[in-house]
Amino acid sequence: MKMIPLLLMALSLAFPLSAQNRTYPTFWHQRVSLFEKLSVNKDDILFVGNSITNGGEWAELFHNPKVKNRGISGDICMGVYDRLLSMLKGRPAKIFLMIGINDLGRGTSPDSIVCQTDRILGKIQNESPETAIYLQSILPVNESFGMFEGHTRQREIIAPLNLRLKQLAEKRKVIYIDLYSHFVEPGTDKLNPAYSNDGLHLMGAGYLKWAELVKPYIDK
Repeated sequence: MKMIPLLLMALSLAFPLSAQNRTYPTFWHQRVSLFEKLSVNKDDILFVGNSITNGGEWAELFHNPKVKNRGISGDICMGVYDRLLSMLKGRPAKIFLMIGINDLGRGTSPDSIVCQTDRILGKIQNESPETAIYLQSILPVNESFGMFEGHTRQREIIAPLNLRLKQLAEKRKVIYIDLYSHFVEPGTDKLNPAYSNDGLHLMGAGYLKWAELVKPYIDK
């Protein structure tokens, strides 16, 4: 587990934010390829799509060596989930999904996000019916994360989109984990700044709060 943050740090140094903007598909292809090569066992607890919580020692945080972070951003529109679903060959015991906020930033419609999420859930259920699935809600992006202007323009869409994802989880009989109501300031559509240093990624108190919310499902 200690290798993952080091690998991600090396990638971030090799691809600074300005370079990521210019060569985004190439950068993401390389990151997905890295995660595809990491092992998954049949009793693993696998997190996919959690780019907001990439930093940290997951197994140590949850005191569980079976917890594995495959946390590359869960972008449906770029086919990231379809690539990472190859990891199901290991038949993980549990898989936690987070749908990427990046989809909204690139103009993908809520209808498309819901339909594609439905397809991904169905594929997991068909290929690995014994795997327990947990769907986590989408979180907003604040202006402080300047490179994501497209996300902030559509921030008001996220709450109703999360409601639709919750309804989809009920239809698919998977567990829906409501992060939104815990991380967004009451009466606003913005991420509480106490939980993020950059307006997108959870750090410090936010990372611990997220772990507190998902740990009961890990321990079940």
